[in-house]
Amino acid sequence: VVFLSLFGLIFSETCSIIGTVPNPNPSPDVSSPDKYTVSFETNVQIDGKPAAPIVLEVNRSWAPLGSDRFYSLVKDGYYNQAAFFRVVPDFVVQFGISADPTETAKWNTVIPDDPVVLSNTNWTVSFATAGPNTRTSQIFINYVDNSRLDASGFSPFAKVVSGFETALAIVNPTPGDSDGANQELYEHKGNEWILQKYPTISLISCTSVA
Repeated sequence: VVFLSLFGLIFSETCSIIGTVPNPNPSPDVSSPDKYTVSFETNVQIDGKPAAPIVLEVNRSWAPLGSDRFYSLVKDGYYNQAAFFRVVPDFVVQFGISADPTETAKWNTVIPDDPVVLSNTNWTVSFATAGPNTRTSQIFINYVDNSRLDASGFSPFAKVVSGFETALAIVNPTPGDSDGANQELYEHKGNEWILQKYPTISLISCTSVA
């Protein structure tokens, strides 16, 4: 973990899975700050050069329970080395299965839904679900205005504020298949499997929170 001070702000950066943040289930997740910023460094290249990080602005008032879970995941290094396993052009990019199956299993506990306060417009970020009250760790970035998802209960908790070009340049591992990589295999076999199956897949290399 690296701590950097810039303009009076304290940034905590991790490039590996920490694994020491407890999952308090069945108690609620620890409350996150009211507002915070998360930066995802990636292995994405644009014109042969490392792309800028994807930066998310989180506001707890938009989706308190989603914000709390996301903050715990980031502090645990959950997303480090995680793959962008589903890319649907003109729709979403989805991620949130850990590189380590043990970490995925640790956080595979559901949190209740938040009311939809912010609409799923372009560049908002929501948790993926398998139905009501099934959010765990997978999230998606809305590439376009997907406000039709509001009626299905997807409640955005963050917005992308920079790194738009990076998000658009993420490699699609399964062109022509909108389901993306096999999530069950990825959950159980981690990066050992997905990197062998999709050698050019885009990954999150480091995360920082401020």
